[in-house]
Amino acid sequence: MAEDLEIATLAPETKEVVVHEGICILVCHTGGEHFAIENRCTHQDTALHEGRVRNGFISCPLHGVRFELKTGEPRGDLTRIPVRTFPVEIEGDRLRIRVSES
Repeated sequence: MAEDLEIATLAPETKEVVVHEGICILVCHTGGEHFAIENRCTHQDTALHEGRVRNGFISCPLHGVRFELKTGEPRGDLTRIPVRTFPVEIEGDRLRIRVSES
């Protein structure tokens, strides 16, 4: 089982990729909240970090599949498989991302 990951909080409307124990995680700060999702589109295994974040969703840069940052649920016809999400807690100026085996 992976341990929690701690990183510094992100500036508003930014995102950062972190790798923790072989898992590539995209951390986003948007709409006043922090989110952590696996940095992988479930449609064609494309990295999501270059996608556009808007209104609580990230769009895959390859085909535009949108994923809800909070739940990982996809929107569109190309996939029905959600992206893995990770709970985020704020502790002062640090984020704790709960990374556990799925």
